[in-house]
Amino acid sequence: MTGSLQVKNGKFYIVLNYKDDNGKRKQKWITSGLSYKNNRRKAEAMLTELIAEHSGTSYIEPSKILLCDYIKDWVHATKTKVQATTYDVYVHMLEKHIYPYFKPLEITLSNVTPAIIQKYINDKILEGLSPNTAIKQFAIIRSALQEGKKIKLLNENVCDWVDKPKRTKYYNEYYNAEEIKVLLTVAKGTPIESAILLGALGLRRSECIGARWSAVDFIGCTLTVKHKVVLAKENGVVKIYATDDLKTDSSYRMLPLDEKLLNYFQNLKTQQDNIRERNGNSHSHEYNDYICVNELGELINPDYVTHYFAKLLKRNNLKKIRFHDLRHSCASLLLALGYSMKDIQEWLGHSNYQTTAAYYAHLDPRNKKNMIQGISNAISI
Repeated sequence: MTGSLQVKNGKFYIVLNYKDDNGKRKQKWITSGLSYKNNRRKAEAMLTELIAEHSGTSYIEPSKILLCDYIKDWVHATKTKVQATTYDVYVHMLEKHIYPYFKPLEITLSNVTPAIIQKYINDKILEGLSPNTAIKQFAIIRSALQEGKKIKLLNENVCDWVDKPKRTKYYNEYYNAEEIKVLLTVAKGTPIESAILLGALGLRRSECIGARWSAVDFIGCTLTVKHKVVLAKENGVVKIYATDDLKTDSSYRMLPLDEKLLNYFQNLKTQQDNIRERNGNSHSHEYNDYICVNELGELINPDYVTHYFAKLLKRNNLKKIRFHDLRHSCASLLLALGYSMKDIQEWLGHSNYQTTAAYYAHLDPRNKKNMIQGISNAISI
């Protein structure tokens, strides 16, 4: 038997996973009566006690729990704990890589070793998986086994003894100021014009499509980033999710708008109002508050933005970059204008300074220039 904690209606629930007399996997939800805030340790203690209490019937010893099944149960238990896009990634890695690899081996929790996990990582890299992706899969396995250790199914987490591959650095492509100007010119009148502009202002794709008119303060001259639109799978079907749950707390931010940007957004809003009136009953009103909509008022699909962007660059013989690289272009432009890493961190909505510095320190040519000037002055050349 395995178990996990779930949060529902602000309270902890204990979910027990077991097999019935016919060998069919079952789940049992038990309310803890504990509120979600400040009660995790108590809930974990109850979880351990309930697993022990139910061990008399249909209890599965660690020697009989397949590693692949345990990881599968752990992944599915995270559905209510992580964002929809994160859960989608977990499921994809589980179903395409982790489960198919371990299932034929019939490795149980009691006989999993560091060497087995190490071999999995090494084999995946030999198959052509990037080290960064292998690290993400390792993190899933480690987190699942850590849960097993917490609820006393395991004495130790064997992943603590595994050597992770070194993360590969990716230096993002980016546009300079002149290239951005050209891009914005060729984007005029296209379905993703507003998305490209927002991307050039440093917003993530999800934040671009989630930008709403109610977040534009035409009097205070600001744009507040507080909403996003993402794609995620649910029961194998890709769906659009609109949510106020951004990537980190720092993602919620307010950006100033100058007169040119205010005029742009005012003209765009007027244009959309006129189109809505012209379309009449054929217009969709569900997304009236969203900036990035098509001429029928429908929200632009995130993948459509990515694909159209690539075609737009190719059609106009522009340097190939990803849509997300517009965000990096914004950062490089701010660096060139003399703004500090701290300023850029807050503008982009990074959770910490180290993230910003790791991404963009190599783009700042002033560092070496200032260093050589300092050395030259010091030795009086």
